[in-house]
Amino acid sequence: MPRYRHPLTKVVVNVAEGKAMPGYKLIGDEVEESAGTGYQALKVADLRAEIERRNEGRDPEEQLSADGKKADLVAALEADDQASTGGAHAAPADAADAADAE
Repeated sequence: MPRYRHPLTKVVVNVAEGKAMPGYKLIGDEVEESAGTGYQALKVADLRAEIERRNEGRDPEEQLSADGKKADLVAALEADDQASTGGAHAAPADAADAADAE
């Protein structure tokens, strides 16, 4: 079953044979991302659009900055990815919640 990855959101979907996924890129089961993929492969306008999409509905103090150079935008998106997947930024809040529950 073919697998496709969205270049901005990194969502991976399995698709029935013969179906196309416009806007998604076909990936192999064992294909590793190369240095030219991910946020580095996107244009600055696309990075800013992704930041704006993520900022919708967020409180102003929690919004990602869309200012700066490409490296700044990539770093902001990668940090947000890590925080949303339970990375280093999420651990202190989880620890505080656990301490409050005791």
